[in-house]
Amino acid sequence: MPKLPAFTRALCLLAALPCAAQAAPADYAVDPTHTAVYFAASHFERTSVRGRFGKIDGRISYDEATGAGGIDFTVNADSVDSGNRTLDGILQSAQFLDAQNFPVVRLRASRFIRDGERLAAVEGELTLHGVTQPVRLEAQRFSCGEISLFGIRRHVCGGDFRAVISRSAFGMTRFLPDVGDAVTLSISVEASPGKPAE
Repeated sequence: MPKLPAFTRALCLLAALPCAAQAAPADYAVDPTHTAVYFAASHFERTSVRGRFGKIDGRISYDEATGAGGIDFTVNADSVDSGNRTLDGILQSAQFLDAQNFPVVRLRASRFIRDGERLAAVEGELTLHGVTQPVRLEAQRFSCGEISLFGIRRHVCGGDFRAVISRSAFGMTRFLPDVGDAVTLSISVEASPGKPAE
C-alpha cells in the first residue's frame, strides 16, 4: 500500500480530532442512599423552617475530560419531611407543594459551568408546583474517582450544591411574608455507573 504524503497524513489527523473530542459523556445513576435534598426558609425572620425530601431518583451524564454533562433529577413531593407531621401535611397540601396534583419535583440541566478545572455551577430548569423556572446550582464541591466501600470498588461522581429560589415564583404564596419567600436548597448527590445502590 503506497505511503500517504506527510501533508495528507496531517489533514487526516486534524479531521479525526473533533471526533475524538466528542466522546459521549458517561451515564451515572443517582444513589438514593447517599443523595439528599434539604430546604430552609426563614420563620418570622427569627429562625428557619427546615426539612428534606426522602424519595429521590435521577441520572447524570458527565464527561470528565470536557466537563460537559446533563442532569435529570426527580423528587417525590409527598416525601417532604420537616420532622413535624402537622407541618408536613401543610407542605404537601394545596397551600404549598400540592403533592396530589403535582407529585413530582423535577430538575433538568444541561449547562455545566467550569472555573478552570473546577465545576463552578450547573444551570437548568426546576419544575415545582406545576411551574418551570430557570435555576442555578452553585457547586460547593464536586469530583469523580474510585472509592472502596465494604470491599467493593466503584467509580463515583458526587458533590454538594446550593441554590436559592423564590417560592412565590412557583405560585406558593401562603404565609408570606411571615414564612420567607427565599428558600435555600442544599443538594448532596452521589452517582455511579449502572443501577443505583439498594
